[in-house]
Amino acid sequence: TIPPGVREGLQIQIKGEGDTGERGAPQDNLYVVIDVKQHQYFKRKENDVILDITINVAQAALGDKVNVPTVDGEVELAIPAGTQTGKVFRLRGKGIPRLRSDGTNSGRGDQMVYVQVGVPTSLTNEQRELFEQLASTFGRDITPQQNGRGFFDRVMDFFGGEQA
Repeated sequence: TIPPGVREGLQIQIKGEGDTGERGAPQDNLYVVIDVKQHQYFKRKENDVILDITINVAQAALGDKVNVPTVDGEVELAIPAGTQTGKVFRLRGKGIPRLRSDGTNSGRGDQMVYVQVGVPTSLTNEQRELFEQLASTFGRDITPQQNGRGFFDRVMDFFGGEQA
């Protein structure tokens, strides 16, 4: 039986199920090395599950409720109005079971949902007109970001990298 929460490279010992010992000695132990297959959507970081989702610009601006997959099935996630690319939502207890050294489970990790706002690459005529109307209400000024915690900084933190 493979316990939930195993990770790549973990060895499981099965006593007495290995090769027969020499000259009538009892059977040795069998060691099984775990190879974890990658999932189509989920990534794993220790006991946390990572899921990247893309929402459209209207969902990001206005807010929405969306169903996101977890390892236990779909859950509803409230996207607040004004959500930006790089926003991370934590679904507590929706990650991988924590495997203790004695093979028992002790709680679960979390699921981290990383949001990317998808900007359309092609528009219908009606969508283009609506975006042009919206754009005229915003103006054309840009806003430089202050030297601080930008998207790149958060990505580097996640991967444990250091900046120059």
